[in-house]
Amino acid sequence: MTRRKLFAAVFICLAATPLALAAPPSGGHEAKDESPDEKEVARSVELGGLVFPVFDESGKLKNYLFVNARMLVGPGRDPWKYREQAHFIRDAVIRAAHHTSFNLKSDPTKLDEKLAAAECLKAANEVLGERDAVVTMTFTQIASRVGS
Repeated sequence: MTRRKLFAAVFICLAATPLALAAPPSGGHEAKDESPDEKEVARSVELGGLVFPVFDESGKLKNYLFVNARMLVGPGRDPWKYREQAHFIRDAVIRAAHHTSFNLKSDPTKLDEKLAAAECLKAANEVLGERDAVVTMTFTQIASRVGS
């Protein structure tokens, strides 16, 4: 019976580990809107696992920013149409990130959200071939490879 209890305890510890690792770190970058409106989520295209390189004026790589983002589909448009094209949107966003460094000029570990959103929306709408197909971009999670 002791052996069963030991195995059960080890199993519970191993099962709880991924849950603890999946929890967002406290004190890290927090999303602007902790509880997004259900209508906003229903009208959005999620872009998780984006990696933005950070480079200086001479083009030398300094850091990577790891980002999860949400693009809101324009009013009156079908979000499923754009969700099906999310791989094209992702490619356009990554290409834009390799063309322009999206970090704050004073800090290579912080994302310039206004610049990143403007450039990413421009790239996404170009690849979709429609004006205002996606209208806003919010960053739900941001992490840096280099600690601040």
